[in-house]
Amino acid sequence: MLPNLLHRIRHFVYYLASSLKNRGIAMFGAYLLVQASWLAIFAPLSIVVSEALMSWYGLKGVANQELLAFFLSPSGYLFAIWLVAMALFNFFLQQGALTLLLAQHEVNKRSVSQAIRLLVNRAWTIARLAFLQSALLISISCTLLFIGRWLFGLMLADWDINYYLDQQRNQLWFYFAALSIGGLPLAVWLGAKWLNWWFALPFCMLQKKPLLSQLKDSTQLSIGQRKLILCLNLAWFALRTSVFIAVIAGFIWLLRISLNWWAPEDVTPIVLFLFSATVLAGGSVLSFLDTWLYASIQFYLFKVLLKQHKESVSKQHQQVLNENHRVHLGLRLMFIAVLLLGASEMKEEIGAFSQRFSEPSSMLVMGHRAGGWLALENSLEGLQKSINLELPVTEIDVQLTADGQIAVVHDRDLRRLTGSNLVVPESSFAQIQQAFVDAGFSQPQALPYWLEKSANKITLNIELKRYNNSLALVPALLESLKEYPYPVIISSLDIELLEELKLQISGTELANRISTAFIAAASFGESAVQQNVDMLIVNQQWVNAWRLFSAQQRGQEVHVWTVNNAADVERLYYLRVNGVVTDSPIMALETLERLNGLSDVDHIVNSLRYWLAL
Repeated sequence: MLPNLLHRIRHFVYYLASSLKNRGIAMFGAYLLVQASWLAIFAPLSIVVSEALMSWYGLKGVANQELLAFFLSPSGYLFAIWLVAMALFNFFLQQGALTLLLAQHEVNKRSVSQAIRLLVNRAWTIARLAFLQSALLISISCTLLFIGRWLFGLMLADWDINYYLDQQRNQLWFYFAALSIGGLPLAVWLGAKWLNWWFALPFCMLQKKPLLSQLKDSTQLSIGQRKLILCLNLAWFALRTSVFIAVIAGFIWLLRISLNWWAPEDVTPIVLFLFSATVLAGGSVLSFLDTWLYASIQFYLFKVLLKQHKESVSKQHQQVLNENHRVHLGLRLMFIAVLLLGASEMKEEIGAFSQRFSEPSSMLVMGHRAGGWLALENSLEGLQKSINLELPVTEIDVQLTADGQIAVVHDRDLRRLTGSNLVVPESSFAQIQQAFVDAGFSQPQALPYWLEKSANKITLNIELKRYNNSLALVPALLESLKEYPYPVIISSLDIELLEELKLQISGTELANRISTAFIAAASFGESAVQQNVDMLIVNQQWVNAWRLFSAQQRGQEVHVWTVNNAADVERLYYLRVNGVVTDSPIMALETLERLNGLSDVDHIVNSLRYWLAL
């Protein structure tokens, strides 16, 4: 058993070396052509169709509470299928081109143009395979969403997940356990289907049959091989992860050594441009090697299993590989235009990427719920702690009580903080004050008192919260701010509240003192409110290069919540966000002080490390 395994491994390694030696350049060229075609043709098409599906739903973007409802709607379901299918289509095209060239190598053919012609000829079949697998994935996901939405409504009363992470972890774990158990049979079924269809792409490339027949052939070939296929995919994933980590670590080490030889004034835009081009070229090579390795593993096993079934790649697929589909002159010109357009786009991206490192870095620290962990959340003691630390901004949560007062309280009820079952929007402010006193805390004060204490000392970021359908909080807040002469930030994850706020302050003097902020707990696309606020307050998962560029090009500030460790502060510092919201302001201030004391070389190396990791 072991000698046979070692022999098979040696044979596979020889196969890899031979294919890369004889067809490596051809495969890399085909890979670049397919990738450039995708970026020039299908990526814009994907954006157009995505926007059409979202406009069908009646908006340009969805966020927070709207997000789940959108994905459970017909247009959201089609939207998800489309996005996943486009991603799969891109991967299948790359893999299909390499599969054809590997198959050519088996029958001693050398024609990249013929492989591309065959790929174009098979594109419709590949697209249908991608959409079929996408529909399968999204159907399972939507089923899990339905189950999760039902469990969420049954067990979780507060929309804010931080509440459950802090105080109701047992309930949250039970929720996820129930969701996992309910979705486990579906996940197993999906995994089995995926393993059965693993050879569908080589069959689509190398034979002329209806798609369903090719899926049946793939299922037949996979009989008894599911464990091997699963292990190979896990091994490939582990290998690519290890290589990625090693390459990034080695790159940073080499860069740090190299930059020690450079004076800061030597790092010109041309040097940065050339360096960025080298990084992108290296990334393209690594991406190609990753796709080539996966395609080689799949095709090698495909070839071995066919031989075990008394079939031969050279005999069964010789006719397909000898097909001669002439490419129209217009199509050839289109390919050339695609490559030129891709080069132009790459030049623009490199320019933007290089410029990013020449911009000065500055980031402010914003307290979370008045003072974070320095005092009881949303307390005047916490506010004073933030003032003493000279924080520029601190965030507080407000909601309207039953008697029209603005209480500085985060949760819907007082159970977590005081043990009382009082529901804030259903209770008077006096009842809320008494509940805090009974729990041993100082008596809370309404928002006007907070404004008095913070005036000219610290800027308040007032987050609007509601747990009903009333918009009455907005006029009550504006009435409190009418005589307040200092700047204030008003934020919310509730789109309706922000829309009402912007409507009421439009054309008034308050508009000059109020900055609006949208809190993106979860979002897809960009809603009108999200595009028209002064700043975005987002979670860390939201942060990527495209979103940062687009927001800051619109003149919006980007602040990230809730950032409670030094490593995350450092990462966001080098990603050039405008600020962080934190429960640990002392830690954040100390981290910024340390970072501001680093050398120019350290700043360049760290910036590259974090941007490359996006």
